[in-house]
Amino acid sequence: MEGKFKLLIIEDNPAHLELMVNHLSNDIFEIDTAMTKAEALEKAIKKDYDLIIIDYYLPDGNGLEVFKVLYQRNPKQKMIMVTAADDPELSFAVMKGGALDYIVKSFNFYTELKDRIIENLED
Repeated sequence: MEGKFKLLIIEDNPAHLELMVNHLSNDIFEIDTAMTKAEALEKAIKKDYDLIIIDYYLPDGNGLEVFKVLYQRNPKQKMIMVTAADDPELSFAVMKGGALDYIVKSFNFYTELKDRIIENLED
């Protein structure tokens, strides 16, 4: 692999965002962050990312709205939805819409996140 994988992490909770960035910070990821729907869309439209991680709950909308806009713009964009809500209907909608993965934030979420990202980038 040449260079780093470019990730955009969209998460409105500063503590969760910091934990994700800390668990992923290493020599294989270049990480940008956004805390709102507007900021996420602005960054995702200006820069190409290898993978976008989208939290469902955002202060100015929800992650499904972000997902739909980005998917319409580029159906090949790799995206993962993360949420504290274990909602089968949301999971189905996101996966049917083209997401690579739907990850429920659980006790071991932060330790498993890196492995799930790498698995999805290798596909």
